[in-house]
Amino acid sequence: MTYFQSLAQRACVAHAYRPTRAPDARQHRLSLPLVVDECDVLRVRRAVIQSAGGKVEIVRCVPIRNSTKVRLTIELRAGALDETIQRIMQSIKAGELGRIGLAL
Repeated sequence: MTYFQSLAQRACVAHAYRPTRAPDARQHRLSLPLVVDECDVLRVRRAVIQSAGGKVEIVRCVPIRNSTKVRLTIELRAGALDETIQRIMQSIKAGELGRIGLAL
Protein backbone atom coordinates (compact mmCIF):
# COMPACT_ATOMS: atom_id res chain seq x y z
CA MET A 1 0.00 0.00 0.00
CA THR A 2 1.40 3.34 -1.00
CA TYR A 3 0.69 6.57 0.92
CA PHE A 4 1.09 9.90 -0.74
CA GLN A 5 1.79 12.84 1.55
CA SER A 6 2.40 16.41 0.63
CA LEU A 7 5.63 18.11 1.58
CA ALA A 8 3.77 20.15 4.24
CA GLN A 9 2.37 16.98 5.83
CA ARG A 10 5.82 15.37 5.95
CA ALA A 11 7.27 18.50 7.57
CA CYS A 12 4.55 18.51 10.23
CA VAL A 13 5.23 14.89 11.08
CA ALA A 14 9.00 15.44 11.23
CA HIS A 15 8.68 18.39 13.62
CA ALA A 16 5.96 16.90 15.80
CA TYR A 17 8.40 14.73 17.75
CA ARG A 18 10.95 17.42 18.56
CA PRO A 19 12.03 17.06 22.21
CA THR A 20 11.42 20.14 24.31
CA ARG A 21 14.33 21.81 26.06
CA ALA A 22 14.34 22.23 29.79
CA PRO A 23 14.30 25.89 30.84
CA ASP A 24 17.55 27.37 32.07
CA ALA A 25 17.64 27.02 35.86
CA ARG A 26 19.42 30.38 36.23
CA GLN A 27 16.34 32.17 34.84
CA HIS A 28 13.91 30.95 37.53
CA ARG A 29 12.48 33.68 39.76
CA LEU A 30 13.07 33.02 43.46
CA SER A 31 11.58 34.57 46.58
CA LEU A 32 13.93 35.31 49.48
CA PRO A 33 12.34 36.30 52.84
CA LEU A 34 14.56 38.37 55.12
CA VAL A 35 13.96 39.83 58.60
CA VAL A 36 16.17 42.77 59.61
CA ASP A 37 16.11 45.67 62.06
CA GLU A 38 14.39 48.87 60.88
CA CYS A 39 17.64 50.79 60.76
CA ASP A 40 19.16 48.22 58.33
CA VAL A 41 16.46 48.42 55.64
CA LEU A 42 18.23 51.12 53.59
CA ARG A 43 21.51 49.21 53.78
CA VAL A 44 19.77 46.08 52.49
CA ARG A 45 18.07 48.02 49.69
CA ARG A 46 21.40 49.50 48.64
CA ALA A 47 23.10 46.08 48.73
CA VAL A 48 20.30 44.50 46.68
CA ILE A 49 20.44 47.17 43.99
CA GLN A 50 24.24 47.04 43.79
CA SER A 51 24.35 43.25 43.62
CA ALA A 52 22.42 42.55 40.44
CA GLY A 53 20.44 45.64 39.45
CA GLY A 54 17.45 44.66 37.33
CA LYS A 55 17.57 40.98 38.27
CA VAL A 56 16.66 41.72 41.90
CA GLU A 57 13.83 43.70 43.49
CA ILE A 58 12.32 44.16 46.94
CA VAL A 59 8.66 43.24 46.54
CA ARG A 60 7.35 43.68 50.08
CA CYS A 61 8.48 45.51 53.21
CA VAL A 62 6.24 44.83 56.24
CA PRO A 63 6.95 45.95 59.83
CA ILE A 64 6.57 43.23 62.45
CA ARG A 65 4.10 44.19 65.18
CA ASN A 66 5.49 45.07 68.66
CA SER A 67 9.06 44.90 67.41
CA THR A 68 11.70 47.01 65.69
CA LYS A 69 12.08 44.40 62.93
CA VAL A 70 10.93 44.49 59.30
CA ARG A 71 10.16 41.52 57.04
CA LEU A 72 11.40 42.02 53.47
CA THR A 73 10.51 39.81 50.53
CA ILE A 74 13.11 39.94 47.78
CA GLU A 75 12.50 38.46 44.31
CA LEU A 76 15.50 37.62 42.17
CA ARG A 77 16.75 35.38 39.40
CA ALA A 78 18.44 32.19 40.52
CA GLY A 79 21.71 33.28 38.88
CA ALA A 80 21.89 36.34 41.15
CA LEU A 81 21.22 34.50 44.44
CA ASP A 82 24.80 33.97 45.64
CA GLU A 83 25.97 37.50 44.98
CA THR A 84 22.84 39.03 46.52
CA ILE A 85 23.09 37.03 49.76
CA GLN A 86 26.79 37.80 50.03
CA ARG A 87 26.19 41.56 49.63
CA ILE A 88 23.36 41.50 52.17
CA MET A 89 25.51 39.65 54.72
CA GLN A 90 28.32 42.17 54.24
CA SER A 91 26.03 45.16 54.65
CA ILE A 92 24.21 44.31 57.93
CA LYS A 93 25.23 43.02 61.35
CA ALA A 94 22.27 40.72 62.00
CA GLY A 95 19.30 39.34 60.11
CA GLU A 96 17.27 36.21 59.50
CA LEU A 97 17.06 34.57 56.10
CA GLY A 98 13.95 32.49 55.50
CA ARG A 99 13.32 29.57 53.19
CA ILE A 100 14.07 30.32 49.56
CA GLY A 101 11.22 29.36 47.25
CA LEU A 102 9.90 29.95 43.76
CA ALA A 103 8.34 33.37 43.24
CA LEU A 104 4.68 33.46 42.28
